[in-house]
Amino acid sequence: MKKILLLKFFLLSSLIVSAQCFETLNFGGGHTIGKLNTGILWGWGYGAGGQLLTANQTEPNPIQLGTESDWDIVRNGVENTFAIKNNGTLWGCGSNQFGSLGVNSSTQFFSNFQQISTSNNWVKVAPSRFFTIGLKSDSTIWAWGQNDNYQLGNSPATPEQLVPIQVGTNTDWVEIATGTSRTAFAIKSDGTIWGWGKNSSSIIVFGSGTASVATPTQVGTDTDWLTMSVGGSHILAQKQDSTLWSWGGD
Repeated sequence: MKKILLLKFFLLSSLIVSAQCFETLNFGGGHTIGKLNTGILWGWGYGAGGQLLTANQTEPNPIQLGTESDWDIVRNGVENTFAIKNNGTLWGCGSNQFGSLGVNSSTQFFSNFQQISTSNNWVKVAPSRFFTIGLKSDSTIWAWGQNDNYQLGNSPATPEQLVPIQVGTNTDWVEIATGTSRTAFAIKSDGTIWGWGKNSSSIIVFGSGTASVATPTQVGTDTDWLTMSVGGSHILAQKQDSTLWSWGGD
């Protein structure tokens, strides 16, 4: 009887999810978060760090993440989940190693969404493994978490930063991205691309043996970059003419 009830529950969960449309799907190290067109979040996969708001090691079937229905943007880290609400507030759950959730706490894991600062003007968030950067509506970039290779764009290099700090003083950023090897990139409104953090395979400073770049540094001289995606030591970037470019390690 118990097996029958469990089967009915899983079938009902699948029917509820499939009856609605996912607007977005986001993939982390081992978990997936889907946002329905109703603003509700569902997740499945690896969840031991609390990134699915559960204490279970894994969730093989989709489970609803809380009851709130005002989520707008979702991004997954390797072992954490970040989401921006319709009111512009930023929230995170899961692994908080090195302060990667930015909630002013050294607690290692959170299985409930925690608000990140009191700001209500977040528009984008780009998590990496142990650090995160976010973009506000005033076009400033903020960063938190591990900073051992200047991946937060601030000196001196420190083991952890528990709350968001501003990256430089510029107010013309439009796009952000992070890599899994302590590197961050951003695009300005003038179409230039900038990078900071670990300079693996000369991903930031071409042909340089520099190990790390402490502050945002322009990459090349082109002024027509549109968006980008960063891996461990390589980057793919798209220009305004829809051509795709890459550099860094193979």
